[in-house]
Amino acid sequence: MPTPATANPMNPMPSSSHPLASPSQTASNVSFHTHRSLSIAALAVALPLALASAGCSGIDAGVDYPDNLPVGEVDQHLLTPEGEASPSVGLNRFKIKPEVCQGIETHAMTQPLAPDDLARFLESIGASVQPKKARGNLYWFDFPASEKSKDSGRRFVRLRLAVLDNSEAASRDLHDALLLHGPGWWGIRRSNLAVLAPKTDLDEALAFAIKYKLVCWGVFTYAGNDDTYVVPGPYLQF
Repeated sequence: MPTPATANPMNPMPSSSHPLASPSQTASNVSFHTHRSLSIAALAVALPLALASAGCSGIDAGVDYPDNLPVGEVDQHLLTPEGEASPSVGLNRFKIKPEVCQGIETHAMTQPLAPDDLARFLESIGASVQPKKARGNLYWFDFPASEKSKDSGRRFVRLRLAVLDNSEAASRDLHDALLLHGPGWWGIRRSNLAVLAPKTDLDEALAFAIKYKLVCWGVFTYAGNDDTYVVPGPYLQF
């Protein structure tokens, strides 16, 4: 089985033009929720180990998603690819119901966007999460984590948003980042914005994305064992 680091021969190691998939950010994923920093020597050791372990299980994000996600109700918001009820929650086996985004504008955006676009969207649905600039064109959106995570010092579920030059670059950057991090990581892309979210099960990722209407804001993508999978929904962008 090829590892995510080599699954894309055109980009065997991410460069500075791929902010979501940069080596320093990838290695720090192992511990960024605990606010620890890695030395250069430790980073050199941690990165190969992290990439090697990502092949079949994905890099551990070290955080638990909120306890109140409607995981058990996810299938109520899904249809089979043919538009029928009661789909199987598996990759390539479902799509998002249009009703999930009722009252929300879902036409594809083509003009360049800034991180504030996501912040305004979240505020419009009653979730106040403001971007924090990490570096360059990379921003953090911190959502509440589970009480278990908070008790152990991991206080938030961090989504990382990268501002790219155009929609093609955003699509490529998210794809590469998901392959690099491995199965269970997921993300959203909208125009020139790409958002990477921590590893979790598919149903929990969907519950989170549906609760915060992220499936209405952008295209939902999930990392499988050897590829990334786009989930069709009300918002589509090619």
